[in-house]
Amino acid sequence: MLDEVLRGVKDRALAPLAMGMARFSPVAISVMALAVGLGAAACAAQAWWSAALALWLVNRILDGTDGIVARQRGLQEDFGGYLDILTDFVVYAAVPIGIYFGEPSHGLSVSLAMLLGSFYVNAASWMYLSAILEKRARGARVEAGKLSVVMPRGLIGGSE
Repeated sequence: MLDEVLRGVKDRALAPLAMGMARFSPVAISVMALAVGLGAAACAAQAWWSAALALWLVNRILDGTDGIVARQRGLQEDFGGYLDILTDFVVYAAVPIGIYFGEPSHGLSVSLAMLLGSFYVNAASWMYLSAILEKRARGARVEAGKLSVVMPRGLIGGSE
């Protein structure tokens, strides 16, 4: 819901970092983001909350940078867009699990189960909607110089 508004702000804020990271391929930046995100999950599992938060923030910054580098260098490709969303969902699953292991409790387990459940429902809705739209030849549009795939508007996006 907020992604369309915030994407421009994010792109302008991260543009200088993206220029500095231009020597790395967008795929390499996605893999770096994955490694840092998994590090955040591992720190959370050890209850190293400050380190986990710092690594999560670095993960989010790297995740926002890979696409900017791809657009700046004209390297947008389907595989890169696919890898980006796949690594995001790996981290989105790993961090809550790490939080649980760092602070196991019944209340937290219920909250994290609900959070992970919402991720699964969100992902399934995108996948199935994409298949239906493709079947009807109304698939997600591709805009030159933009994202790999522009998904239809939904209730939530990455910013939420």
